[in-house]
Amino acid sequence: MITVKDFYLVRTPLQSIQFLDQFEQIDMAALPARLQSLFQDPAMQEAIYIASPELYQELMKWLQGGAGSEKMCMALYRYVLRMSTRCTPYGLFAGCATGHYAASTAIEIGQEHKKHCRLDMNYVAELAAMIAQLPALKVQLRYFPNNSIYPVADTFRYAGFTVKNKFRNYELAAVSRTPYLETLLAVARDGATIAELCAAIVDEEITEEDAREFIDELIINQLLVSELEPTVTGEEFFSYLLKRLSTLSGTGAIAATLAQIQQLLSDTTTGVDKYLRTHALVQELLPDTKSKDLVQTDLFLATTQNTISATLIRDLQDQVLPLWKMARPNTNTDMSNFMNRFRERYEEQEVSLALALDNEAGIGYGNSQSDHTPLIDDLVIQNNEEQTNLQWSQLRSFQLEKLHLCMQQGKTSLELTDADLETLKSPVPVVLPSSMYLMGSLHGSSAETIDGGEYLFEFNGFSGPSSANLLGRFCHGDAQLLAHVKECLREEEQQDPDVIYAEVVHLPEARTGNILLRPQLREYEIVYLGNGSVAPDKQFPITDLMVSIRQNKIVLRSRRYNKRVIPRLSTAHNFARNSLPVYHFLCDLQSHTVTGWQWHLPVQPAFLPRVTYKKIVLGKATWHLQKGDDLKALQLPRYITIMEGDNELYIDLQNQVSVKLLQSMLEKKEKLTVQEVIGTPDQCWIKGVGGRFTNEVIIPFANKVSASASVEAITREPVRRFITGSEWLYIKLYGGSKTSEDVLTSVIAPLIAHVEAAQLVDKWFFIRFNDPDHHIRLRFHNSSDPTFWQQILHLLYEQLGQYQKQELIYKVQTDTYVREIERYGAETMEFSEQVFHADSKAVLNCICQLEGEDGERYRWLLAARGVDVLLQDFGFDLAGRAAIMKVIREGFFREFGGSQDLQTQLNSKYRQEMRQLSSFLDPRQDGENGIEGLFDERSAFIRATVPPGIPADYLLPSYIHMFLNRILLTGQRKHELVLYHFLSKYYDSQLAIQKKAGTFQK
Repeated sequence: MITVKDFYLVRTPLQSIQFLDQFEQIDMAALPARLQSLFQDPAMQEAIYIASPELYQELMKWLQGGAGSEKMCMALYRYVLRMSTRCTPYGLFAGCATGHYAASTAIEIGQEHKKHCRLDMNYVAELAAMIAQLPALKVQLRYFPNNSIYPVADTFRYAGFTVKNKFRNYELAAVSRTPYLETLLAVARDGATIAELCAAIVDEEITEEDAREFIDELIINQLLVSELEPTVTGEEFFSYLLKRLSTLSGTGAIAATLAQIQQLLSDTTTGVDKYLRTHALVQELLPDTKSKDLVQTDLFLATTQNTISATLIRDLQDQVLPLWKMARPNTNTDMSNFMNRFRERYEEQEVSLALALDNEAGIGYGNSQSDHTPLIDDLVIQNNEEQTNLQWSQLRSFQLEKLHLCMQQGKTSLELTDADLETLKSPVPVVLPSSMYLMGSLHGSSAETIDGGEYLFEFNGFSGPSSANLLGRFCHGDAQLLAHVKECLREEEQQDPDVIYAEVVHLPEARTGNILLRPQLREYEIVYLGNGSVAPDKQFPITDLMVSIRQNKIVLRSRRYNKRVIPRLSTAHNFARNSLPVYHFLCDLQSHTVTGWQWHLPVQPAFLPRVTYKKIVLGKATWHLQKGDDLKALQLPRYITIMEGDNELYIDLQNQVSVKLLQSMLEKKEKLTVQEVIGTPDQCWIKGVGGRFTNEVIIPFANKVSASASVEAITREPVRRFITGSEWLYIKLYGGSKTSEDVLTSVIAPLIAHVEAAQLVDKWFFIRFNDPDHHIRLRFHNSSDPTFWQQILHLLYEQLGQYQKQELIYKVQTDTYVREIERYGAETMEFSEQVFHADSKAVLNCICQLEGEDGERYRWLLAARGVDVLLQDFGFDLAGRAAIMKVIREGFFREFGGSQDLQTQLNSKYRQEMRQLSSFLDPRQDGENGIEGLFDERSAFIRATVPPGIPADYLLPSYIHMFLNRILLTGQRKHELVLYHFLSKYYDSQLAIQKKAGTFQK
């Protein structure tokens, strides 16, 4: 059962949307005067300083009589737009407040907002590192083992970093395991001073001086780290640093300076003086400190009222929950590759997580590498997974159909129905997490009309686990929010008393600490290159964690507690970018998301309609503008936003300055994406000083079904692995493509006839493969005779003798058959194997009739006919075949570059072959073409045995791909490109003919 929690977080800009009215009637000439008047306000100056000290300096010179510039004015204007329209917290431009549910909706923004200022973690980390190196303090500190250390053979491996331009560059290092090193790591386990460490290894051979040099070397190389290493959970690290310094001798001057900084940042006075003084104090300790990014600020809104109607939220919940039907299981390539490599390497074993993720001793994770390659380490390469994923998407086909209908009817909005959601339902069920959150914006003319049911909810995402992901970073500044978040996480954990939920504690970059900082939220922590905030016995170093795969799920186990461990990152961090494999892996384990509507189209049209489900806006109307477009002719709404990645810029097309901004950006970038604004001024209902405010709300939910229990309670998975001697025999025959074809027709075909007559097998199938050497993969099944495999191998070796003597078949190899259950589904794996069996027989029948050059021409024609028949066997009419083929074709077209030249070549080739293709796709001409009955047996089997409710649209692309793999001799993927193009063109032409004739045929 899914229930909404008893609180929410509302986010609004600093200023009301009416704050922009003062710019409504002015032009570019009047803009500077208006800005000068506005930025006389110390509060506005403070907001600009926190966002951009450089712009603040320009502003102050201008206000004091210096020359201004249009560039500066437009930068200031953009910030005015930001602080009046965008709700995402950023310095003083937007803030948040915790609210609760009540009988009616009423949110009113007050005036006395709370600023939570802290020194940027980049500088805090620098200060801590500087202090730790001071000789007088170094000897007083306690040192601990680097918690990334793990043993591999006779070495210790660990992650160390160097700092370049204030950024940490991590790389894997290794040192020999020696008795002295092992002793020191053991002594340091609970913390030890340098003197205590020296005493542990001083003996007749090691002097105190030698010991000290050795320990210094370990500290320099980060095998030992001080207690002043930054932490991202628990007490804010700057406060901890101050407290720790107060217990050390000789720290008076530094501690006094840091205390001054803390006092300044706690000052609630409006203005920038405290920041300037803070900068000067930090420069005393770190002379090269810049003002940019020196202080991080969160704004907590004062509200005189902050409630949302409980009835409204239940109504919203009833509309949002069905959207999970559209969710798809995570297509995480890194995780899928890891699981495949793990099975190949370790099979059913449970192994050390540290060892498994080691790039050299284990299998690694993601695109990480242990080598230091400075030229390319900072390059960010976008994942091309979507472009190369050729599996047909039911969603894409649906979108194409609906978009075409909207265009035909001249509609600007696409309204989804319950029937549509059923159509879009994922063929692979997605398990809802036990804790999650809804994020979006609530729009209406007033709180009263919203409570009356007249509202729209702009959907930004439904994500988890957990509900704390977007809330954790704000808990330091809001005690009420912290209490709610802790309660949410406790409830999540109580549903799984037999597992341990552990917070992931890691500091990838010092600056990243600004968003990773959060109080201690859980009882347990996984610590990796960072200090934990819980007791040592509640911390899991990576050496305590074991990993295995159970029921196709990755399972972590603590050796110390002998319990399953579920990692959680309770803050919003883009962990996938340039992160270490351990951290990336732990965070990847938790992600489940339903995002707003995303179009997946082969070609991006100039306009995309709004997409709604009941009162939920899933996707906003979107225009793709190009330089030279006539904006008036596009009939854009008055209010739009320019979309630049995660940034949104509000534009009022009746405002001359806004229009100038839009035009200049379009001139510079040549292409822009803009979207409609749902929260127009008349739809902003939150009241406050100066007018009404736009909003975002984060609404936590709880799922009363145990998430981890759901993981274990998956439908019984069929046996995955079959070794030689089991009910499946798997053989690889290595040889050239033509030799392999000859073996199929001259050896395998008669062998199959014999073993089926003798009832030695009940099903079999083959595929062609390159890894990289060409070979045939044969699989034979018999569940009743445990010796069948020996007899088949004996028969096969007899028949292959001549091929082996001539080295035409140069290797025969048996292997373990591993079913692709993720691809074909647990429920439909065995049916898929039966399809492969029927398909292999049909293909063998086809290729036995192919001879010479004419045979190769017939091959692709038979391939096209085989695909068409397969689609019909699974119930696809002509329109359905056209839709699925269009999507598959587009995927291959993009894979091969998607150029206009390629399109021209394919169209030309289709015109050349159209007549004969049409003949082979027409069953009435089978006799003339000599192909009668070639696919009848396969068709009869599929039509008679296809299970009800099978996700055919999900499976068919794979079935088609495997059929073409079997029947085509070489160059399969290029052949597929051409064949899919041909079939797509053919189906479209047939639909056009039917439409013209006013008929409909299957």
